[in-house]
Amino acid sequence: MIKLVISKPNWSKSHPSNEIVLMYDVMEHKLVYANHYEDTSGQIDYPADEGMLIDDWKAGYVHSFAGRPQYCADILNYWLLNKPLDHIQWDNFYDQDDFTYYYPLDKMIEQLCKEVPKYDKMYDFNKLQNFHDDFMNAFGELESNGIGVNTNFTKIFGDHMLKYIHKKKIYQNYNFFTTTSRPSNSIHNLNFAALTQEQRKAFSPLNDVFVEFDFESYHPRLIAKLIDYDFGNSSVYGKLAEDLGVTESEAKNITFQNLYGGVRKDIAKMSEFFRGVEDLVKVFYDEYMTRNGILTHIYKRPMKRDNLGDLNAQKLFNYYIQAYETERNVTILKKLHTYLLERKTNIVHYNYDSFLFDYAKEDGKETIHDIQKILQEDDFIIHSKVGNTYGTLKDYEF
Repeated sequence: MIKLVISKPNWSKSHPSNEIVLMYDVMEHKLVYANHYEDTSGQIDYPADEGMLIDDWKAGYVHSFAGRPQYCADILNYWLLNKPLDHIQWDNFYDQDDFTYYYPLDKMIEQLCKEVPKYDKMYDFNKLQNFHDDFMNAFGELESNGIGVNTNFTKIFGDHMLKYIHKKKIYQNYNFFTTTSRPSNSIHNLNFAALTQEQRKAFSPLNDVFVEFDFESYHPRLIAKLIDYDFGNSSVYGKLAEDLGVTESEAKNITFQNLYGGVRKDIAKMSEFFRGVEDLVKVFYDEYMTRNGILTHIYKRPMKRDNLGDLNAQKLFNYYIQAYETERNVTILKKLHTYLLERKTNIVHYNYDSFLFDYAKEDGKETIHDIQKILQEDDFIIHSKVGNTYGTLKDYEF
């Protein structure tokens, strides 16, 4: 397995200024590549016809390695154990952004060789190939796009953030190595998943305008797919309000309480949807307990009891739905990246049920309509907003 060291370990690994300093094969105890003050070989010393098992997919994603296939031990470890590898926290050594260029080479190699995983590159990646490739593509491309910032950025987040801006962009840090694979997104003490309205005003399009699409009642509609229930084009909470004899606002509160806290018997009696949810929670839990795990809906990633422990039925259901949400969104991101490849418009931010685009008018309105079609596949309903900053988006119908 080849371990990678990058020049700025505490920056986004997708930042254009982040370069690979060292590649070291900890199985063969061999230097594969160096761009270090002690060694600037600059050429990859590895068979051209062999795939490379690397420890860190992000550090390697933006580098082609002369076309060699990449297999990521981090993702393999997550697939097997529901957690990534333990990585050296290089930023604890010196308070200098690019100190790895100057850190003694022999000491660096010694650190890399301290912990070596038991598996090797012969592991059958066919079992997780689609998950491996699609998650890398979805979040690797998204991070590489960056997101535009304006003069409010340093005013809101501080002058120390100035050095992270590259060509009017800041780069994010999507981490899908979570319990459910739903990614966190935080870097430099900036949590992109929990931005306030005022903080969002620091982000602006570098093309013409921000366009955001978000799914209407995403979790209820995802669950409806699993239980073969059809809300149609009607409001989810309007339909449930009719069933339950309450207002739409009350139906929304009841839905959240019963989806995430357990379905009440009286609610199940009044609603076919909630009866289906109640049955599904039981099916998932029975499978988890009898088979010591359950497979996620799309990529069939094993959610093992050995890794997650003795969850109660409701927590398991919540985990499953978060994993389903994320996996479906990954398939959407993959389609969006492919579609936008030859266009100036970019997707610049993703947050669970919403997708933010930096839209270029020169791409034409058909680009917006095609994006809508991708998001609306399988009859999901979306709403759209536009704005000159992320914090000033207004409802807009295309």
